[in-house]
This record gives sequence, C-alpha cells and structure tokens, in this order.
Amino acid sequence: MNAKLALYTQVLKIGLQGTLVYRWNFLIRSVGSFLPLLCSMFLWGAVFENQETFGSYTYQSMISYFILIMMLDAFTSPTEDDFQIAGEIKDGLINQVLLKPLNYLSYRFVLYLSARAAYMAVAALPLFIFCLLVQHYLSVVPISSTLLPTLLALVGSALLQFLMTYTTAMLAFWLLDIGSVVFIVYSVEHLAGGHIFPLDVLPPQLYSICMALPFAYQHYFPVAVCLGKLEGEALYQGLLMQWFWIGFFYLFAQAMWNRGLRSYTAVGG
Repeated sequence: MNAKLALYTQVLKIGLQGTLVYRWNFLIRSVGSFLPLLCSMFLWGAVFENQETFGSYTYQSMISYFILIMMLDAFTSPTEDDFQIAGEIKDGLINQVLLKPLNYLSYRFVLYLSARAAYMAVAALPLFIFCLLVQHYLSVVPISSTLLPTLLALVGSALLQFLMTYTTAMLAFWLLDIGSVVFIVYSVEHLAGGHIFPLDVLPPQLYSICMALPFAYQHYFPVAVCLGKLEGEALYQGLLMQWFWIGFFYLFAQAMWNRGLRSYTAVGG
C-alpha cells in the first residue's frame, strides 16, 4: 500500500513539474476565459435593461451564475486529457503503465489533479482580482446554508468531468481519430450543461430532460447549489443523480478499458 502511494505521489510530482512548464499558457488561458464572461455581462445587461427579473434571476444573480461557471470550468475542466489519453493508446505509450503496478484510470486521474492544481496556482490571483473588480455585480448567498452541499457537488463535478473525458478517450481503441466525437460531446455539454444559459430558465419539460442527463451535473448543478437555487428534495435528488452518473461512467470506463485491452495491439512503448 505504501509503495503504491509513493508511486502515485511520484506521478503527481512529475505531473506538476511537467504542467508548470506551461504556466504562461495557463495564465493566458485564465485571462482569455474572462472574454466570454464579459460578452455575457453585456448580453444579459441588454436583456435586463427593460425588466428586473428573468425567470428566477436578477441581473446580479445571473452575472454571479456566469462568474461561478467560469471559475468552475477553469478549476475543474480537463484540459486536453482526452487527446492525451487517445495519443497514449495510439502510440503504444500505455505499455509503460501496463508494465508498472499502476491502474491506468488512477494514473490519469492523478495527472488530471496535478494539472488542475497547477492551474489553480497560476490562475487564482488574476481570478481573485477580477472578482474584486466585479463584486458589485455579485449576489450574496449565506455560505453556512450552502457550504456542505456545494463542496459535495464540486467534488462530484470534478469526478464526473474527468470520467466522461476518460470514457470518451477510450474510443481511441477503436477509432483512428476521436476529434469529431470530442467536438460533439463538447457542444452538447455546453448547451445542456448550463454554459450558455441557466437550465432553470427553460420550460419545465426541457429542464427535466436536461436534469436527467449527465451534462447538467458538470457545471449547472454545483453552481445552482452554490447560489441556493436548489434546496430540500431537489438538492438531495440532484446529488443522488450526480453520483449515479459518476458510478455509471466509472463502470463504463473500466468496461471499455478491459474490452479495449483485449483488442489492443501495441505499436510502441
């Protein structure tokens, strides 16, 4: 057990060292992530110009929603993990992991954590400064009432995003290029995951459909919990659904890995 822990700790250190080489890329990405938010602020400013509320949102709570979406996306979304995994499968680099006492899913998850930790270290300050500059747009929610469910939803969001990315990458065992699949998943995720608009402004039937899909639990759900939009039974059902999808994609990813290995032909490593 101690030997395995030491091995994964070493993977984490290597991942951090390798990722921090690109710290300027992270800084540019964090600054660039403000641009869609600024567009959203102007767009929703026009919407709220002649009305005080849109659905259950005021202008302040709508901007708070998109700021939290931006921060969640910056700190938890996998960056190129799907293409990295697909490349390792295609180039035979997974042989290096297969020959060691490492679980490939755990190995990739540790690398995902190292990349997210490095990004947080680089991007936290500019994001904090930005939030100070726009604090008058933010709506305040009592932290004590949402802290625990928000933390659970955030952990669930990170796990679900990683597992869905990992599962998509497993298609590299059978497809020459997963780029088209990644683009489709990314597009659906942005539409059905609450990136473009909060899902609860949709008609009830469409909202129910979105909440039955895994995409809503990547970004919309944790942000809605943080803003106090989901309480009581709706909150508990949401947490159950989020962790259901985590379990589903974990099992699905393992099944795809095991099946893929049976048809895998090593070409390198």
